[in-house]
Amino acid sequence: MNFLPSLTASGFAIAGLMCAAGPIIIHLMNRRRFRTVHWGAMDFLQQAMKRNRRILQLRDILLMILRTAAVLLFGLALARPFLSVGAADFDASQPLHAVLAIDNSMSMGIESLDGTLLDEAKRQAIEFLDQLPPGSRISVIAACGSTRTPAVDPYRTREDAAAAVSAIDPTDRAADVIAVGNQIAVAAARTPQLSPRAIFFTDQQAGAWEDLRSPAQWEQFPSLQVVEVGTHDATNSWISGFELQDALADVDTPSTFVVRVAHAGTSAREDVPVVFRVNGEEVDSQMISLEPNGERELTFEYLFDGMAIEPGQSTSVAVEVSLPPDRLPADDSRTIVASVVAALPVVFLDSISETDEDPRRNRYGETWALRRLLAPVTSRREEQRQLIQVRHRRLEDLDAPSLRALLEDARLAVLGGIAEPPEFAVDVLTEFVNQGGQLVITAGGEFDPARWTQVAWREGAGVLPAPLDPIPFGVSLDANVDRLEPFRLSYDSMKDNAYFQLSGLSDSQLLDLYAEPLFFKSITPRVDETTMAAVEKATRAKAGEPVNDDDMTTDRWLLWRNDVTRTTRLAQVTEKETAESEVAETAADDSTESPETPFDRRNLPRVLARFDNDLPFLVERQIGDGRVLLVSTGIDNLWNTLPRTNAVLIFDRLLRGMLETTLPQRNFSALAEVSLPLESASTTTMVELTRPGVDGSEELPIGFLDDQTRGVTVPQLLRGGEYQLKVSERQLSSDPTLSPEPPQTLILAVQPHAAESQIDRLTREDFESRGLDEKLKWIASGEVISLAGAQIRGQDWWKYLIALALGCLLIEMLLIARPGWVDRIFSRSAATDATPLSEEARS
Repeated sequence: MNFLPSLTASGFAIAGLMCAAGPIIIHLMNRRRFRTVHWGAMDFLQQAMKRNRRILQLRDILLMILRTAAVLLFGLALARPFLSVGAADFDASQPLHAVLAIDNSMSMGIESLDGTLLDEAKRQAIEFLDQLPPGSRISVIAACGSTRTPAVDPYRTREDAAAAVSAIDPTDRAADVIAVGNQIAVAAARTPQLSPRAIFFTDQQAGAWEDLRSPAQWEQFPSLQVVEVGTHDATNSWISGFELQDALADVDTPSTFVVRVAHAGTSAREDVPVVFRVNGEEVDSQMISLEPNGERELTFEYLFDGMAIEPGQSTSVAVEVSLPPDRLPADDSRTIVASVVAALPVVFLDSISETDEDPRRNRYGETWALRRLLAPVTSRREEQRQLIQVRHRRLEDLDAPSLRALLEDARLAVLGGIAEPPEFAVDVLTEFVNQGGQLVITAGGEFDPARWTQVAWREGAGVLPAPLDPIPFGVSLDANVDRLEPFRLSYDSMKDNAYFQLSGLSDSQLLDLYAEPLFFKSITPRVDETTMAAVEKATRAKAGEPVNDDDMTTDRWLLWRNDVTRTTRLAQVTEKETAESEVAETAADDSTESPETPFDRRNLPRVLARFDNDLPFLVERQIGDGRVLLVSTGIDNLWNTLPRTNAVLIFDRLLRGMLETTLPQRNFSALAEVSLPLESASTTTMVELTRPGVDGSEELPIGFLDDQTRGVTVPQLLRGGEYQLKVSERQLSSDPTLSPEPPQTLILAVQPHAAESQIDRLTREDFESRGLDEKLKWIASGEVISLAGAQIRGQDWWKYLIALALGCLLIEMLLIARPGWVDRIFSRSAATDATPLSEEARS
């Protein structure tokens, strides 16, 4: 075999490769070996590097500590920390935050030889200021508001606080202890580093404590000392009510004003003159006698015959009634603004036109009784002097454009005995009411409740206040029946409504009056939970619809809504309601879901009066800016005998009242502010306000009340009486031939709070029975106001914290600018550590 030579050659080749690779392998293995050689100079260098690195690390740590401490100390200084201690550790030398609340309600205006109760409260408050420790802060609160702008921050000196107390002016509003607690809590929160001492100087009138019944209502408020001012003499005479009986006045018939005078005390008052004034001039007076704890009602009549009023417009007239001043003069007079009108357009729609009515055949439309009631003389020569301008049409003769043109300047529309309303009429009437028009729907004639519900209810979105049962109750007089079953009005359902009260008539007389008419037939409105739910759903759905600016300009077709200056916004929010709204807004912001829009319950239908069979007689509902009144029976001689009785006068008051709501509001209770649009206001318009009992006037700025409406806001209507706004144009040109336009005068009347005239004081026993002693302390007249209580120390710690922060920053600057001394501090310890190493290096 010749394999041997081949194998021998391969072996020699492998051996040769191994011999060649050996030196390389040996070199690579020996390359990773090293030998440690101790060299003294290198050891010193390594030690120096370690020492320098440690010094740098320590300096960086020190700089970090100083910078962090500076930031923390500065933040703590801004927070102004303090220490709260208990009442047992009270120190009279420590400053306090005194919160002085002064009751300036109308009852604090009771006069005596030493001045009013408000003057006495001010004197006690100023005397208390002398007891405060040095450095104290003082907040002054007018419990019922003030015409002066209050200071936000506490006063630092007693002189400034005393001046603020002296400047508190009386108001005709009522005090509320819970509202005072809210104001005190807000004031105390402005200075948390000082312990609050809250004191309320008040006459302890019972009405101010009406809402405070349990200690739980005061848990979120600071402790309060209530200082009683004055005596418990409740003798007082006042005007408890003053109103125009029929809501509106015209220039052709006398207007009746109803005055109610009350007297509280143990003895009677004889021969008390009651003076009646119109535009500041005395026109009548009556002498009355007042029994102890009694009330008298009297009337004055006045004819506004010397006034020139444009048809369809109104004029405001200030009317005042007064008593001789007594110990509380603020409630001895009242002023109201009477609206005198002429020829206000009112549209009457029924099934018979004006030309088809025939008195000889006793043929009248279903609205004839109401037309005769509001315009009793139809053949008057001076038709423009009537209260209303009658527009009588048959609904079948109209279409949508003509009906809208008929209603565009009308304030009230009356539908009577319409069997079935057309769709276009429901659409137009719904727009009319939504814009502020007033609508009355009466049954009668061929009224079909089933068709009305189908066409006008629209699941709460139509013009019908409530759905109707399809079958009427009872039968009319022309029905062929053997026996009628009449029913009457229920006076119990009407006696609590001012619409049905007539001056000079007692309850028994009113009961006889309303029991006179007999009713034979009526429709049945369903005012139940299902109806309420449907109305609320429809109202919310309409509120959620997007608003188009173009649609708003075309939908607002009522002329008088744009031409008449009207009140658009009232602000009568008390301090308590403000605090509650702030809490609600905070809760809404913290919640993850947006709260549901609150529903105005005035949009729900409500029954104003019922029959004695408990069926509704009058149903009212607010729709948009207007109102709809549904009369469940006819105003004719077939459904009832109402037009033949004096009880029909209730519709005169109802319709006049509905007309009055379309006129500018001019009568208010004491409130914070009123905003009045001025449609013709320009950059040169000037508005001057004259307040009652104040000499001179103040100029009010004109601005935008909303995106499109210019107007003026009248602030702080806190005193009762007549407010005059003079609107004029500034004379910019020096040309004497250019005479400015005559100024326009707007009159507002503010009524004092009626409950403030009843000077019933809270007794000590009633106060203690409510269990309020833990956080409210009663301070009787003559007792000393205490300064003891919880206290706060360390109010000046922030100054030291600022100094420490500045010291940290100064040390940091030294470390950065002069680092050598740090090296010298650590070099000594490093040198001691390096000695053994040097000896080892020598060896």
